[in-house]
Amino acid sequence: MDEFEQLINEGNLAYKKDDYNKAVICYEDALKLVTDGNKSKFKSILPMMGRCYRQIGNPSSVIELATEVKQEFGREFITSVFLTTVAAAYADMREYGKAHICVNEAIRLENGKISGPLQAVIDRLEK
Repeated sequence: MDEFEQLINEGNLAYKKDDYNKAVICYEDALKLVTDGNKSKFKSILPMMGRCYRQIGNPSSVIELATEVKQEFGREFITSVFLTTVAAAYADMREYGKAHICVNEAIRLENGKISGPLQAVIDRLEK
């Protein structure tokens, strides 16, 4: 197992234990080691990384992560699941217009299907 895999596994374990500070540190370190060969695995942990930032009270880091990932790896890394986390982060920061944009894009990516977590963000925005 290489260092990238080790960091992802350690981050996932910390995440499952609700140790979001440790998880985000592991995920951030793994991000520095992303290559063409492992980037799809990293893509799958982006939503968890975003949730960690939100859990530790740092929603602006979710937005920074989305921007960095989009620039570095392309639009295909911005999945509907990750967009749901980004929308929630915008809602945390009371940037409701940007949250709506993310919600609409997530719905478009899923061809109109709305997941439970996305519905929770929508409900929050409609209050």
